[in-house]
Amino acid sequence: MSEHNPFDRVVEPWEAVTEDMEATAEEYREAGWDVLELHPGDVTVLDDERYGLDVLVPGNEYEPLTDLAAAGTFDSYEVYRAEEAGIAFVLAVLEDQTNEQAVCCPAYYDESEADEMARRAHAEGRMYTHRSRPLRLRPWSVRRPRRPARTTPRSADR
Repeated sequence: MSEHNPFDRVVEPWEAVTEDMEATAEEYREAGWDVLELHPGDVTVLDDERYGLDVLVPGNEYEPLTDLAAAGTFDSYEVYRAEEAGIAFVLAVLEDQTNEQAVCCPAYYDESEADEMARRAHAEGRMYTHRSRPLRLRPWSVRRPRRPARTTPRSADR
């Protein structure tokens, strides 16, 4: 494992977090709950006017998440956290007890970037998870290079 490649620092623990998410979601389903599992493409620590974690989710998960957030009241939660090599790994399960719906959201962030966020969360007694926009993968477009301009004149024979 390379200390200089951030992916190497998170790949094994991240796989464990996503496996935990799947197992946790299955436990909720066995109890009769509807569960949305999120697979973030990116997580950003926010520590300005908005604080918490900004989660970028795939487009096919963003719309159901938006619908659930609009229709339900997620008034309770469970948070599971681990730390390895300066990286915090989190699984947040947001619960709508009335409608028996849950959203499982795994995340990770560099603890060195989260001091202000953690201070505010502790002072206010709450933490926020924001969904900023859907992750949309766009198809690659291939452009053919323009032909370079001729630098030598054509001969009159052609």
